[in-house]
Amino acid sequence: MKQKIIFILLLIVAVTLLVLFGCSLFGGQEPAVTQTTTDVSAVPETDGAPATADSSVTDESKTAARQTEETTAPTAETTAADLPVETTEQEEQTQSASADGSRTVGVSAKGYEIVEINGLTYVDGLLIVNKTYSLPSSYTPGALTSETSAAFDRMQADAAAEGLNLYVSSGFRSYELQTSLYNRYVAADGKAAADRYSARPGHSEHQTGLAMDLNTITNSFADTAEGKWVDANCYKYGFILRYPLGKEAETGYMYEPWHLRYVGVEKAAAIYNSGLTLEEYYGLTSVYD
Repeated sequence: MKQKIIFILLLIVAVTLLVLFGCSLFGGQEPAVTQTTTDVSAVPETDGAPATADSSVTDESKTAARQTEETTAPTAETTAADLPVETTEQEEQTQSASADGSRTVGVSAKGYEIVEINGLTYVDGLLIVNKTYSLPSSYTPGALTSETSAAFDRMQADAAAEGLNLYVSSGFRSYELQTSLYNRYVAADGKAAADRYSARPGHSEHQTGLAMDLNTITNSFADTAEGKWVDANCYKYGFILRYPLGKEAETGYMYEPWHLRYVGVEKAAAIYNSGLTLEEYYGLTSVYD
């Protein structure tokens, strides 16, 4: 009986140990808590600072934003080679001026640009020579320009068809010849008087090859049949009467009914129909410094 009780106790102890060992082996341990940490080095940087783990912007959105910025922002290579270069209006004018050697030196009273090209002054495409605007001493076409000569030939032929005789008494004059003539007039009449009817060297239209004196170089030419015909018709061939009667204050010279200047048919017609001198038409001065 005593042995039976001991066996039962041992059996109870064995069962108890078995139960305890089983619980420890199959589920008695508490599940390990996994702590989530953020690898800062793996998070994309924004604005130079690493993003924190609790940022409201997800990695996907940051990546998309980064890709968008990289697509739209110009790279250094694009900026240097592909983007258009802006040029100011002044730079464009400088580039244009340097391309043909011209520069704008002023604006006339009538709003026309006064342009200088290699020492020559142009307004509305016309070479301007008077007391204000001069020519370089080296400028020398050597003769009347071919266009001027051709225009005169047509005018001469049409006048001849009406029984009139036109001829060129003085055409192209070099700077040196004008110097000689002017000095002679100054010696004879004085500088003030000479300046009224003779141009100083470099200021004569004859040096351009675009001007001529016709027939008799006296005021009496105006009363001849040829003089009257020229006054009424020369514009049709591209000429203007350069120094009209009563316009000395505007042109700087006394009346010269024999002196014609070639400007082209279109401009000659416009100036003739306006009743103005070349200076008045373009708003220019003709005064020595």
